[in-house]
Amino acid sequence: MGYTYDDRVPGAASPEASAVAAARCADYDAARLRAALGELLAPLGGMAAFVRPGERIALKPNILFATSPDRAIITHPELVGVVASFVKEAGAHPVVIESPGTGVVHARPVIERAFRKAGYQDLAERYGLELCFDTDWKAVSVPKAVLAKRIEVLSPILEVDGVINLAKFKTHMFMIFTGAIKNLFGVIPGLNKAAYHARLNDRRRFAEMLLDVACFVGPRLNIVDGILGMEGDGPGTGGRPRHLGVLLAGADMVAVDVACCRIAGIDTSVVPVLAAARDRGLWSGREDDIETVGVPLEELRVRDFVMPGSYEGIGVGARTGLIDAPLRRVLRHLNRMPRPKAGRCTLCAACERGCPVKAITVDQKAKVAKVDDALCIRCYCCHEVCPSAAIDLEFTGIARVLDKIGIVG
Repeated sequence: MGYTYDDRVPGAASPEASAVAAARCADYDAARLRAALGELLAPLGGMAAFVRPGERIALKPNILFATSPDRAIITHPELVGVVASFVKEAGAHPVVIESPGTGVVHARPVIERAFRKAGYQDLAERYGLELCFDTDWKAVSVPKAVLAKRIEVLSPILEVDGVINLAKFKTHMFMIFTGAIKNLFGVIPGLNKAAYHARLNDRRRFAEMLLDVACFVGPRLNIVDGILGMEGDGPGTGGRPRHLGVLLAGADMVAVDVACCRIAGIDTSVVPVLAAARDRGLWSGREDDIETVGVPLEELRVRDFVMPGSYEGIGVGARTGLIDAPLRRVLRHLNRMPRPKAGRCTLCAACERGCPVKAITVDQKAKVAKVDDALCIRCYCCHEVCPSAAIDLEFTGIARVLDKIGIVG
């Protein structure tokens, strides 16, 4: 078993705030958000249970890339603004810290563009909110980690007094679901993320790294934006916005993600980070053991939530972590392959930059990106970062035959 939440950074929220709270919120109207957030945090002790006067608190949203909030790819800026106002009222100073994407450098122009396109620049002006443009990062030792003993982390995250994790409720083709835990991968700067995909190219090992990073950050509070969530082939343009009308919050990021999966009907045993967390003893593996307050999760359950295409595939999820390496290599070829589509591809090269193993090149003559299947590790970073939804994930060869007869799919 790895380390537990008792090992988090000093000043983290107390065990009394370990339950997961849920509240309804119909839209991103500021007044309705404020009322819903108050209702959400009340049973957890309010914002004062998580921040203290005079502290500098990082707000860590999900800004995958520069896009508008109506596409459900990013944490909605209005929610971030309302959370910031609660932090201010508790006497602390909030600052938004994020490093967008996998295929981009962590440079000020990139961050500025992402904040501007996502609506965060306007938000900062309206709420008097600080946006962080510091591009410095440091390599830190994490001796209690299970796998990632040394990680690269944004320096501003290391310098704040505490972190509030503001995740988005989304499906994920590689990790099945992305919520509170996966969102903290964003503290790793820009292109450094691609190196982790290259080194840890099976789901279980990647999940172990995500847990190591998340436990190192040790957020005091996790809030998931599920007002407009994402279903289908997320977390980028391949997914579809889905109105869920819910906010979730809790000090325990594993419990928060389990609660999200219960609402969507996602089997937690095939969500790699939750299976890894179970094996570390961070939760029992029994969904009913997660304490919830506020609106009962059963009342929020979505009966027809669309899973990612990888959900039922052979080799998906944490189960591959229990299979020996040779069999994993065989099963990997039964997963979908990225296929850029001529006509939709704009030759922007986001996929080429985002590929951790350089398996993609942009063919200017053919006017479409090309994938080298022999190099591809099926991490789906290209699908995730494509701003034009131009990359489909398709079975090839024998896997296509097996898909047609219902063995994979």
